[in-house]
Amino acid sequence: MKPVRAFLVLMLALVGACSMRSAINSLTSPEDRAFAQEMVSRLRSGDEAWLEQRFRPDLWVESGKQLGGVPALYPGVPGTTEIVGFNVSTNMANGRTERNKEFTLVTHGGGRWTVTTFRTFSTGGPDQVVQWSVVPSDTPPAELTMIESWDAAVPWVWGGLLITLLAVGGLVFWLVRRSRRRRDALAGQGRGTP
Repeated sequence: MKPVRAFLVLMLALVGACSMRSAINSLTSPEDRAFAQEMVSRLRSGDEAWLEQRFRPDLWVESGKQLGGVPALYPGVPGTTEIVGFNVSTNMANGRTERNKEFTLVTHGGGRWTVTTFRTFSTGGPDQVVQWSVVPSDTPPAELTMIESWDAAVPWVWGGLLITLLAVGGLVFWLVRRSRRRRDALAGQGRGTP
């Protein structure tokens, strides 16, 4: 009976699950979300003073010439920017904690999209940007299309799981009742009068 109960609990948890966007929001801290949005805003406005403080020094030297052309890669209208991908990994090395975070954001406005990807690294101090890219597009990027497709399919997936859960529950209920009836019928036959 325990596996059936565990299955039911799992199914109920899945039915209560949320969209991919909500999952990303729940995986990222408010500080990480704010930093990611600020990073895009500063890249978009060409705020080199702010960016230099966040980039690892060697990356800043490599990126200097490229940053001047970055604002033109974003849509000309304000539009919207959302996080469509996030990954964090933490390692213990030589008695210190190393943390990598990877962000993917999509900015949309005026029929244009821009994918901003960057990775940060820290060893207990503030996060430093160690890798970045900004890629413009005239069509919705694959990262955004995947999330929208998943979010559109989620209600159908959960609906199918709920129907399966109800069907399994109904079958178990019917089998238990049937078994009890048979047992009661057999028990009744054994009590016949002499």
